[in-house]
Amino acid sequence: MDPKPHFETLARYNRWANGRLYEVAAQLSDAQYREDRGAFFGSLRGTLNHILVADRLWLERIEGAGPKPSSLDEILHDDFASLRTAREAEDERILRVLAETPAERFGSILAYRSTEGMPYELPFSQIVTHIFNHQTHHRGQAHTLLSQFGLAAPSIDFVYFVLNLK
Repeated sequence: MDPKPHFETLARYNRWANGRLYEVAAQLSDAQYREDRGAFFGSLRGTLNHILVADRLWLERIEGAGPKPSSLDEILHDDFASLRTAREAEDERILRVLAETPAERFGSILAYRSTEGMPYELPFSQIVTHIFNHQTHHRGQAHTLLSQFGLAAPSIDFVYFVLNLK
């Protein structure tokens, strides 16, 4: 079975879920957006920036080019509007990278270096799986933060995305 169509579906889901989450997050005041709520990356600002940081690190490893953040907690975009624009562009980049990836690469090994410079090798398909799983994990944290502010956090379960495809 060719795994590429599955990963392309996950990329479309990822874009959909991020869009829904950011739509609700846009309702926060700037102070709420920046408020340290005790999440792993402190605030919604820190959490959403971290997701973008990780995507850029992995895509740079996959493509061998592109922005390469210096740390996992780097604030790439201080304000919400520019972060939202960057998130939308990164979601399109993920879709493009997957579309351009030959099917046989999904069965290959990717050698890369961690942010600390340690060399690793992992199956390419597992790395792509990690990218989407990582986003889902931290989107869940962002979802909780939105709920803590009393906002109606959106339904972003994969099954709702799939049901809307029909």
